[in-house]
Amino acid sequence: MMYILEKKKVEQVLSAWNKAFDVYAPQKVENYTQFLPFEKTKTVALNHAHNTRYPPKALFFPQSEIMLKYNSRLGRFEESGSKTKPMLIFGVRPCDAMAFSLMDTVFLSEDYVDPYWKAKREDSIVIGFGCSTPPQTCFCTTVGGAPFSHTGLDAILTDLDKAFSVQVLTNKAENLFKNLPPATEDQINEVKKIQRKATESMAPAFQTSGLKQKLDLIFESPYWETIAESCLGCGICTYLCPTCFCFDIVDEIQRKERIRNWDTCMFRIYSQEASGHNPRPSNKERTRQRLMHKYSYWLDHIGEIGCTGCGRCVCYCPVGLDIRAMLQTASEYESEVARA
Repeated sequence: MMYILEKKKVEQVLSAWNKAFDVYAPQKVENYTQFLPFEKTKTVALNHAHNTRYPPKALFFPQSEIMLKYNSRLGRFEESGSKTKPMLIFGVRPCDAMAFSLMDTVFLSEDYVDPYWKAKREDSIVIGFGCSTPPQTCFCTTVGGAPFSHTGLDAILTDLDKAFSVQVLTNKAENLFKNLPPATEDQINEVKKIQRKATESMAPAFQTSGLKQKLDLIFESPYWETIAESCLGCGICTYLCPTCFCFDIVDEIQRKERIRNWDTCMFRIYSQEASGHNPRPSNKERTRQRLMHKYSYWLDHIGEIGCTGCGRCVCYCPVGLDIRAMLQTASEYESEVARA
């Protein structure tokens, strides 16, 4: 079912939802946007040129998360807090919603269920906002997504100038929008036209067919030294990635807390062993790990690429490294094994 939500009524609708949900929406922070708790005094920023700088995965997997607190009076550990209301995330771009589904395969696998991720994902509702004009740094269609993909969403909005069309995708989202006026046939046709045009505007960024096999083949190639020469090892590409999930666990003795923090394979000490040996001693090995994980190892594990083409690593790399160019070069690279 498709409904029409007038833009002037968005904040009114979010305020009504805020009574039953913890509502998060993109809001302006300096010159970028970030998902923050909705407040009537804040303006929802849906039409920013890019998706939020900070990926909304942080709402389910915070950058720093208290796992346990030690109660010295009772002499025992206690789990920290608990949510009081289900979460509703409004205005998620399809690439980030697709990332939620990929992260589910990590944190909600058959062999291991992460209780912290599960507790936040349960009962959550994700309302997407399609990309009518995809930024040049995005490449979702190359990796199996689309500017109006439905993966991981309960409903998706399309910008119709003075209103949004709302395509409901699940029963739990139906209850949120059922009182809105239904879209007319002309509006439905306009939505289809906008979505088709957006998808057709995105040319393939690189060739994915056979890419995994090529990356595996050139694992020991000088190629990795070449593309890693400019890398600073700052970790921005992974910290802003919606599908990176590495973490470290530390005990903060003075605060009597056990905390889980994001970590990254791009840091030198990430893979350093207790003996002092580091199997990834330079940017060459760490850059290789990043690309191999997204475009080879994820395929080994779940049969899907572990990248959603959001373009954050392209936008925010301080030295202008572009994963699309890296992978295009890799697909064309002539290895000694290939020539033999």
